[in-house]
Amino acid sequence: MTIEAAFDRYRIFLEGLTVEKLHHFPKHVALDVKFRDPFHDICGVSRMQGIFKKLFDKVKGMEFAIINHAISGRVVLFQWQLSGILYGRSWTVEGMTSITFNDEEKVNQHIEYWDAASQVYERFPVIGQLLRFFRRRISGT
Repeated sequence: MTIEAAFDRYRIFLEGLTVEKLHHFPKHVALDVKFRDPFHDICGVSRMQGIFKKLFDKVKGMEFAIINHAISGRVVLFQWQLSGILYGRSWTVEGMTSITFNDEEKVNQHIEYWDAASQVYERFPVIGQLLRFFRRRISGT
C-alpha cells in the first residue's frame, strides 16, 4: 500500500467516524500514537479514542470533512472542517492537521492546528467578550 492509499483509508475512517466506530481506531492508528490539539497532548490509541468519545458526547450531529491535503514522504497535511451542535448552538471549527505514518502505514503522529480562542473560547459569554476586546486592541480596530 502507498501512503496515498493509507491516507485515503484514514480519511474515509475519519469522515465516517461515529461513536459506534471508535473501536476501529487501532486499524488505522499505532498503539503508541502521539496526538496533540489545543486542549490535549497525549500518547496512546486508547487515550486518543477517549478524546474522540468526549467530543461525540459534547457535540451533537457532528460532521467532519477533509477539504484538501498534501503528501510529502510519510507526512500528510490536511485542511478540515468540523461542524455540529455544541451547547444547543451551531458550531464550526476549521483547522489543519499533520499526520505521520509509520512503517506499517498506521498513523503514529496526529497533530491538529486550529485557533481555540476564536473558534471556542470567544463563543462563551464572559471570556468571549474579554478575548474579543483584546483582539480588537491588539489589531488596532
